[in-house]
Amino acid sequence: MIIIDKAVWQIDGGVPEELVVNHFKTVFLWLEKHDMLSDEGKEELEDGIDDCASLNEELVTKAGIEFLEACYDDYLKVVAKDKYGTDYNGSKLEKIYAQYKANKK
Repeated sequence: MIIIDKAVWQIDGGVPEELVVNHFKTVFLWLEKHDMLSDEGKEELEDGIDDCASLNEELVTKAGIEFLEACYDDYLKVVAKDKYGTDYNGSKLEKIYAQYKANKK
């Protein structure tokens, strides 16, 4: 199984739980908006994102896992420059996605 990120990894790394949960909520909502969540991912979002959240291939579509594998580390670098867990509207993720799509053409 491909695992992109787990909330517990960030929490164990010293990021406050509230910011980690905010980050994962943002990513899941953004993925949902772009039709990149699988049925399991939609269920996870509906049940509520918490400190047990995981971004993995079972929760996203094929397009979702391809995007996350290609760009998630870049996204983490961008949000780390500001404050992790505060990209509430996913605008930074949206910019990375626009670049990703442009590069795929």
